[in-house]
Amino acid sequence: MEYDLVHAFFGRFGVLIPLLALFFELAGLITGKRLVSTIAGFLVILGVIVVILAGITGYIQLHFLQISYADISQYKLHTILGTIITVDFLLIGILRIFLFFKVIEKLVLIYMIFYVINVLLNLISNEIIIHRLY
Repeated sequence: MEYDLVHAFFGRFGVLIPLLALFFELAGLITGKRLVSTIAGFLVILGVIVVILAGITGYIQLHFLQISYADISQYKLHTILGTIITVDFLLIGILRIFLFFKVIEKLVLIYMIFYVINVLLNLISNEIIIHRLY
């Protein structure tokens, strides 16, 4: 398997798993079911791990592989957004682990807003920009 495909693999699942987790988070908030919220939390943590792996493989691909792209400005935008998304998802993971143990209503609201924004950034970076790169 080519190494750039490893980044693409983690990148795809790094989009899909957080998006699935968002749906579970919303379902947990709407239904108020603890089990749904717990499943959502585990999906968020899994998504965070995959996003971090995508960020690491993207960093390795950027610095150690010779890759040519048609439009370098979009590649730079993807790199910048990828770095922001990776760091943000690390913070989201820490926050979600904290929310497993102590639910604070205001913190849940901040978490949900932050999570939705980052899932949207993730979709923009990986679904719109990346299609123009390859």
